[in-house]
Amino acid sequence: MVGRLIALKALLLMLVACGSDEPEQPQAPVRRTILVYMVATNSLGNNQRDLQDLAEMDQAVSAGDLNGCRLLIYRVGPESEHPTLFEVKQDKHGRAVHNELMAYDNSAGGSLTANRMHEVVDDMKAFAPASQYGLILWSHGTGWARSITTREAVRRKDFGDDNGVHMTLTELAQGLPTGTFEWIYADVCYMGCVEVAYELRHHCRQFVAYPTEIPAQGMPYDQTLPLLCHTTSDLAGACRLTYEYYNAKTDQNRTFTGVVVNCTQLDALADVCRRIQANAIPLATVSGMQYYNINGSRFFYDFMQYYRAICPENLRGELDDTYSQTVTYKVATPTIFNRIIIDPDHFSGLSTYIPGTSPGVNESYYSNLAWARAIAN
Repeated sequence: MVGRLIALKALLLMLVACGSDEPEQPQAPVRRTILVYMVATNSLGNNQRDLQDLAEMDQAVSAGDLNGCRLLIYRVGPESEHPTLFEVKQDKHGRAVHNELMAYDNSAGGSLTANRMHEVVDDMKAFAPASQYGLILWSHGTGWARSITTREAVRRKDFGDDNGVHMTLTELAQGLPTGTFEWIYADVCYMGCVEVAYELRHHCRQFVAYPTEIPAQGMPYDQTLPLLCHTTSDLAGACRLTYEYYNAKTDQNRTFTGVVVNCTQLDALADVCRRIQANAIPLATVSGMQYYNINGSRFFYDFMQYYRAICPENLRGELDDTYSQTVTYKVATPTIFNRIIIDPDHFSGLSTYIPGTSPGVNESYYSNLAWARAIAN
């Protein structure tokens, strides 16, 4: 394995060097450009998970699976002199090469700022104009939560980890221009919560994410990229294929949850939940509730199990109907790292926070989220 990882690193450096010395010129718009926003200056990069995923992307490109789409990657890794934006494309021999398009300032944590994200998205549009854009978020994550525990001093990854610098959910939303992306695929732990989807609802029409922690290798890009490059991106297919990839494994490696969200229905869902909260049946206990986070306090709970528990009778039908239009696909293995049992009767795809279950930095931050404001009485 060590030899393979060294070879991957050497391949990456060689492929970047293979780019033309001539500056890349803007081309005519294509059907779709996919941007992978890869922040790997953390344990993922130290374990060369980014290089493994890049090798999978190269495999898909070499096989001709982009179907006329363009694949751009913004990457910063442990060995990077500076973050770069590059395109993965076939050379005249059909091999995948990395053509560097732009280099960026390497300030500490600079990849996890709203300004940098805006800059990269603008560069994507300039270098690879398209009728439609898709975004893959690649790094660590803890969903909306500021801390995986209730201790004030502990601040985890929110979205991303750039040498210990993180990005809050609200900062992530500020960094993504509205109306640019048709879909966002968060290949990141814990982003499959209603709070994240709602915060990003104006930034994409469809959102794919994982409500739990997932294995570090993420999705198998050599298999999923062809589906994302269909004439109409097959997001449910990519999510299902990733599930099948992990469900075929054994023991704790048989671990995956995924959800596809129709973001155009999220305001309707928030309206129903606001009325439920205004007339909520008191929740006696969270004991027995399906939860999704492994470490620290439990604050990612199953969305529908919670809202059905507090929903008055006259709103239950509307809740069910609206949710069925919002979550268009969901899937889960029986357990998560052999530590969390997923009850199929209480797996609705999205997680949510139950107020009061994570006092401290999470509780104070939660009230700032768009979802919390939308459902407030």
